[in-house]
Amino acid sequence: MSGGAFNGVLAILRTPRLLWSRDAVDFYRFLGDDVLEGLSDGFKDPNKPLWLNLGYWKRARTYPEAAADMARLLGEAAKLGPTDQVLDVGFGFAEQDFLWIEQFGVKHISGLNITPLHVERANERARERKLESRLDLRLGSATEMPFEAGSFDKVVALESAFHFNTRERFFDEAFRVLRPGGRLATADGGPSPGHGPLTFANRFVMKRWSVPPENMYDRDEYCRKLAQHGFVNVGCQSIRNDVFPGATKYRRLREGGRSMKDAVVELSQEEIDRCYSVDEWALTGFTDYVIFTADKPR
Repeated sequence: MSGGAFNGVLAILRTPRLLWSRDAVDFYRFLGDDVLEGLSDGFKDPNKPLWLNLGYWKRARTYPEAAADMARLLGEAAKLGPTDQVLDVGFGFAEQDFLWIEQFGVKHISGLNITPLHVERANERARERKLESRLDLRLGSATEMPFEAGSFDKVVALESAFHFNTRERFFDEAFRVLRPGGRLATADGGPSPGHGPLTFANRFVMKRWSVPPENMYDRDEYCRKLAQHGFVNVGCQSIRNDVFPGATKYRRLREGGRSMKDAVVELSQEEIDRCYSVDEWALTGFTDYVIFTADKPR
């Protein structure tokens, strides 16, 4: 058994209750204030960055830098700007929303999240930053959005859409709430093109992470489904080589005792080119990481 597979089995044995969860709420409550399992500090440090994505490691060497770069990459793909009314679906602790307001000048962001802990903490942090007038972060579902048709210029989902039950229902809702000419942009994971059928181990891990099996299709099928749901100008860019190697090295540094600040990731070009550690990610079924964009026709 590989090290990654062994660690995956241990994680499942440590938290069997997650196998019976109906959605991702219990998993994110278990994660707490860290993206890595078992490393939550219980929100003791008010200055700790609360990112919940794997990070974009093309230039970054620390996790906060990599996570912020992922948010910037998605913001650029969405073409966020100062006139935009944005819907962020699955906003976590709202780190990306603060960045999009500060660095993209976004006019207003509404957010939906099914995890009460995230909603409560994100709103506290918005008040601390005096951003209440530009953020409306609420409890709600990606597949039953409490908004009128044509409410938003952009809909974004940063590493959250694989949880939605189902992602295709989210596509329908995103299409409905977008204005004509509006854009959907997601940073999302799934199997690589040419993958085989899901294994029992894949399904076991996906159940623990609250990932519906119906969402496990490759980027080519993802693009086809977006087009089937009415979107045009569908595009995708796989960035897996700049995600999985860095995320794995960061996890190992933290598990070895390094703090978030002191965990500095170094990657060789050879490790990037061969997508170091992607074989370990195969246990989860996630071997691709993609930025998707699609527009609602005018």
